[in-house]
Amino acid sequence: MLTGVNEIYRQLRQWRLPIFLAFTLLLLPTISRSVESSPFFEPYSEKHANGWIDWQNGLIYGIGRGYLDQNRSWPRAQGAADVIASGNILRLAAGINLDDRTTLESLDQGKVVIQLKALMRDRPQQSKNIEDVARPYCEVVRVASIRGNDSLLAKLLGHLQASSPEWRNFPLRQEQSLLTDDNQPWLVLDARKLERSEPANPALFPRIISISGEVIHCVKNAEAAAVINRGVMQYVVSSASRQSLRSAETSLAHILAAADYYLSPPEAQAAAAKSQKRTPFMVMEVLATHGSARTNLVISTEDANQLKVEDKASQILKNCRVIILVSNLIAGHK
Repeated sequence: MLTGVNEIYRQLRQWRLPIFLAFTLLLLPTISRSVESSPFFEPYSEKHANGWIDWQNGLIYGIGRGYLDQNRSWPRAQGAADVIASGNILRLAAGINLDDRTTLESLDQGKVVIQLKALMRDRPQQSKNIEDVARPYCEVVRVASIRGNDSLLAKLLGHLQASSPEWRNFPLRQEQSLLTDDNQPWLVLDARKLERSEPANPALFPRIISISGEVIHCVKNAEAAAVINRGVMQYVVSSASRQSLRSAETSLAHILAAADYYLSPPEAQAAAAKSQKRTPFMVMEVLATHGSARTNLVISTEDANQLKVEDKASQILKNCRVIILVSNLIAGHK
């Protein structure tokens, strides 16, 4: 009887590492997606009187009010609020920086603004009736996507490629435009120290440049699927220090550490050696902003060289795995 128990125990020990690693691999999609939804980061919201722009998730929110005394019924008040909210989304979109010199409103001598209604697709987010005030009204929030297949960015790129020869072959298009880089590191550019002197302003097509002026990253060097689905860069706020981001362990490493009691020491060492990946964040300091709209980010020559090497290894720039840390102090600066 004892011999049989020992044999079962021996077989369990033999198979526990493969079983554990197989279970861990099943978790990798969830682990990798957590980089973009990391607890280190919160969305950067550019606030305006008529709505706001979420620059991490790529969303434009428009607010509209329809007054009961002007519309005679709540359904009509809601309809009026819907129209105003959609109009405010268009107004916010028109003021977005395309790059360091151009807004959507000024692009192509204003012709793009005329087409914004065709470019934008908004949807209802929230509706509520405010009755306990002197003038009751219905307040509506509508939202439109900057990123995604049916987004402002996708249609804007289509317009640029159709109307301008210089955009015809940009962004880059691979034969299979799928983002299959979930387990690769992300670049985090820390621009928080510039909050008072020259804060970094969000844009659809910002650039990373070296202190010598070399362009390290721009939309024309990125893969189209990454630009459309991730944006060239994402803007977030964070109270985490650069050191804490640099030393952050991957979720996989946390799982392996938590399971240390389960694996025998040699097995744990072997698993750790196989999973000795870099931390999920490659953190660099932004030295200055550049351009009339302060949308371009300047980094040191040393960081620029390191970034070019990393891009060749993991396509960190080509696939737009770039996060910008900005300060909450500049939210709603416009």
